[in-house]
Amino acid sequence: MSTYYPPSVTIPVYAVFTAVGIGLTALRFWTRRVYLRMPIGADDWLMAFGMFVVSCCTAIQFYNSLYGTGGEALRPDEAASRAHTSHRINFTMIVIEKPAFGAIKLSLLFFYKRIFGIWPSFRRVNNVLIGLIVLWTAAFAIADLLLCGTHLEMNFAEDQSLAGEQCGDKGLLLLLFAVTGVVTDLFVLGLPFLYIRRLQMAKQKKWAAAVVILLGFM
Repeated sequence: MSTYYPPSVTIPVYAVFTAVGIGLTALRFWTRRVYLRMPIGADDWLMAFGMFVVSCCTAIQFYNSLYGTGGEALRPDEAASRAHTSHRINFTMIVIEKPAFGAIKLSLLFFYKRIFGIWPSFRRVNNVLIGLIVLWTAAFAIADLLLCGTHLEMNFAEDQSLAGEQCGDKGLLLLLFAVTGVVTDLFVLGLPFLYIRRLQMAKQKKWAAAVVILLGFM
C-alpha cells in the first residue's frame, strides 16, 4: 500500500522550512548591510539566488500537493491528468534544483575568499573548485534537459514506459548526481579546515571557527 500525505500535511511542512530559509537569508543580508555596514558580495547574491530557486521549488510542490499526486506513488487507476501534472512537476524540479545546489556551493566558496583569500595557494585551490562547481552544475542541468534528446515531452508522457525505452537511464543519472554532489560537498566544506590554523587569532578562536564550520559540514 502506498503512503499518501494530503496537502494539509505537506504544505505546512514545505512552508515552515522554506520560511526559515528565507528568514535566515534575510538576516544574513541585514547583518552584512546594516549591522556590519559591509557591501553585499557575490556570496550573498549567490545564496539569495539559491534561496529564490528553493522557494520556486516549494511553490511547485504546493501545486503538486493540490493538483498533482503530492508525492504519492503513481497507480494505474489514478486520474491521467493528475499523473501528467505530477510528471511535469517532477521533471521541472529535477532541472531547476541543479542551479540551486550549484549556487549554494559557490556562495560558500566566494565566502571563503573573503576570509582566506590572502594566501595565493588558497586562491588557486578555491578558483579550481569554483570552476569545478560551475561545470558540475551545467553538466547535470544539461544532462537532465537532454536525457530524452530533443523530445522533452517524453519526460512527462502519460506512458512512462515509452520514456524508459527512448530516454537515457534516469536512475543512473540521479545516482551520479547524488554521489558527485556529496563529493563536491566534501571538497567545498572541507577546504577551510586546511587554512584555519594559519589565521592570526587566538587558539581558542581558531577552535571556535572550526566548530562552526564543522556544524555546517554536519
